[in-house]
Amino acid sequence: MSASIVSRPCLAAAAASRARLVSRAARASTASSSSNDKLHAVGARALPIQVRGLAQIARAKKGGFLAEMEEAKAEESGAKVEFTLPLSIQKYPHVSLRNDNKIIGVFDAELEKLAQAMFKIMYETEGVGLAAPQVGVNYRMMVYNEAGEPGRGKEVVLVNPKIVKFSKTKDLFEEGCLSFPKIYADVERPTSVQVEAQNLRGKKFKMTLDGFEARVFQHEYDHLDGVLFHDRMTDEVLGSVRGELDALIDAHPAGEPKGV
Repeated sequence: MSASIVSRPCLAAAAASRARLVSRAARASTASSSSNDKLHAVGARALPIQVRGLAQIARAKKGGFLAEMEEAKAEESGAKVEFTLPLSIQKYPHVSLRNDNKIIGVFDAELEKLAQAMFKIMYETEGVGLAAPQVGVNYRMMVYNEAGEPGRGKEVVLVNPKIVKFSKTKDLFEEGCLSFPKIYADVERPTSVQVEAQNLRGKKFKMTLDGFEARVFQHEYDHLDGVLFHDRMTDEVLGSVRGELDALIDAHPAGEPKGV
């Protein structure tokens, strides 16, 4: 496990990360609202996002979530998860990272098997959190463990999660993502969120998350809405990782769709 001091939802994190989260809280973003409302391009070409994703990204740039979609999602009957083992991490701009993610309605042994497989690959890749779309499984489910190591910390599985409320207080902190290898940049997020979700048996529950756990949750929750961490970066920060994003796009297998 890396002893890095950066916060890396979907990557390694250590105790120093939590300390840095507090020390950098004062660095709240001062970017203008006009800058935050812009959709970004990487270099001379637009990021490969589907038209459906424009609403997600526009809201992400304003620091919000897709609350208006929750009512429509609640009306869905829910689906049984389908997946193939072994799982593998899908890298940007893989189409699964921008696809719609289905509400889960069947809580069975297969769902538990998926959760176990997600934890396994998360630990193998030194992650602290992982969303189902990142392994090509387009359902609304995430797993995380702040400790980032099996046998340590608390393993959390959230099925069909939604954000009920988030704090007005925000902080700026460096994040990474397994779907964006070796790319790290500052992202502003609320410091606290209230969440509703279901467990692997379908039982509904509520929880309030603060600090590092709140950040990990929000990073993974964004994946469930097709929002990626660079969608929340300011123009200046996004520009600093432009080359790395271009490299991922160039490395994407020829002939495969790019986030559409």
